[in-house]
Amino acid sequence: MKYNFSDFLKEHNQVILEDFIDKYTSCIHYKIDEKLPLTPEYYKKILHILSMPFHEDKLLDAFEALAHYKVSCAIPYVIVANEIYGLKTILIAKMSQHTTHMQIVALLELIKKINDKVAFIYLHTYADKLISSNNVRISSLSDLVEKHIITHYESHLTWLNKLAFLIKNGQKEDFVELDDTLCDFGLWLHTKGKKVIHNNSKYKSIQKLHESLHLFAKKIYDHIGTNEHHILINYLEKCELISLGIGTELALIDNILMNKRIIKDALTGALNRQALENVFESQYELSLATHSPFILAMCDLDFFKNINDTYGHIAGDKVLTYFVQVVKQNIRNSDIIIRYGGEEFIILLPAINKEKGLFVLEKIRKSFQEMPLVIENATIHATVSIGMMDINPEHLYKKSFVENYLVLADRALYNAKENGRNRIESFCL
Repeated sequence: MKYNFSDFLKEHNQVILEDFIDKYTSCIHYKIDEKLPLTPEYYKKILHILSMPFHEDKLLDAFEALAHYKVSCAIPYVIVANEIYGLKTILIAKMSQHTTHMQIVALLELIKKINDKVAFIYLHTYADKLISSNNVRISSLSDLVEKHIITHYESHLTWLNKLAFLIKNGQKEDFVELDDTLCDFGLWLHTKGKKVIHNNSKYKSIQKLHESLHLFAKKIYDHIGTNEHHILINYLEKCELISLGIGTELALIDNILMNKRIIKDALTGALNRQALENVFESQYELSLATHSPFILAMCDLDFFKNINDTYGHIAGDKVLTYFVQVVKQNIRNSDIIIRYGGEEFIILLPAINKEKGLFVLEKIRKSFQEMPLVIENATIHATVSIGMMDINPEHLYKKSFVENYLVLADRALYNAKENGRNRIESFCL
């Protein structure tokens, strides 16, 4: 179909471009080699096409190029959709007093086709990316040293991969199981899973997430074939987020089971150092599978030798035990504390970002400082220095990772000591 808005747009082309760029393009990217702003260049070409008689295919091709560029820059679809909406708003506002009603209707129909085109590209790209990410997650789960209930999450990653494939191909035949009680994960959750997950509130949370996941799958089924690609993107994104939420909940439960099972340090009750490599590897793989960050913290009791020399080794042992008690009072059952050696401890906080992790560690530091240990007639004031780092897994696990990350956490701990002790320092990659 051919369009002609040249009578108006040719004269106002530059003004519209400047107004649009100023109001609606908050993300302007540059060529690394030429340092040229590309987003305005794409829209400059688009407005040039609009300013003369054109066939819709030419304009759609220009927006297709823009969409691929935005995808390559990892710009979310919602931002591109907002830009298109902004361009429509400016064009309609400036055209309303100079063009016919039919021309405005034609422009609105054209904008809808543009939206569909861009959404189609984003949907296909997102579906491919989701399948690729889920394959990495499935691989990370298969590499786990110890597998418990998290293995049941793998079946839903496979289910989600099939859903993404069907969306991409606009296919309703042989669709994924839509009944949340009949898919592989649902069959487990409503039978053996109910017995394994003893925490009733956590079980209900997982059940609710799972029901929501299948609800959005049903909505996807209803919209396949309607060309409402923007709606399908939204629903598929929600499915991925809910799926990751289920995985995170299962991973936390696995950590609780691991805490109960692994042999403890005889003195303090923390996990012993021999468990560190397997525990860290499991935590890394689970975080990679659930796309959630975790915190690694190395703790060292300040001037511990002085405590031993002043109050004796028995008192020193009690301080170590007391520190572990303080830590456990301030962390979740799914969090992990390991005695690394002597007065050094490692804390792992799964499914938590840097800000919240720092808050938890600060509670531990402050509680330990403000609650001295009373032994017979002696009041022992002790403090702890902590080096922490947040880890966001992106690659499959390698055995060298645990030592590499420990070196970085130890570097942050060294900074905490150098900067006065009784403090937390974080290492930033």
